[in-house]
Amino acid sequence: MDPVRYSAKEVLDMAIRIEENGEFFYAAAAKAAKSKEIKELFEFLYREEVKHTRCFKALIKKAGTESAPDKLDPYLEEAYLYLNALADSEVFTDADHGAEFARRIGGEKEAVEYAIKAEKDALLFYHEISNFIRDKDKSILDQIVKEEKDHLQKLTDIKNDLFATKK
Repeated sequence: MDPVRYSAKEVLDMAIRIEENGEFFYAAAAKAAKSKEIKELFEFLYREEVKHTRCFKALIKKAGTESAPDKLDPYLEEAYLYLNALADSEVFTDADHGAEFARRIGGEKEAVEYAIKAEKDALLFYHEISNFIRDKDKSILDQIVKEEKDHLQKLTDIKNDLFATKK
């Protein structure tokens, strides 16, 4: 039996959900931040998530609104639930979690490392979903992955700039 195949639009819908979760998380974290530096860092991360959301919404226009054809596949519901659970279990679970994280954070380094982990988790999600996307829509997934990798690189650069040990 063929595996479930998602359309580009369906994958982008999940990507947007992850980014919007990140927006809520970082907005709440910025609001609850104890120091000016941490607040500014979370505000920056919030703006980055907003950019990603806009980018992915623009990709939907390019991809179209076609959904993958429904099949009488016994694994369809299970695969759908699995991938949505992955999307929802990303680090950015809810705004309350963001506020709680900001209250207990140890400093900028921990905040940046957390954001880096979130980007890696998102990349893991997209790697997992690559097994379920239609071949004709893989270029859209490649664009999503490129955006996430660029964001990961930006965060890694921030970490290196802020916390590189001087020899």
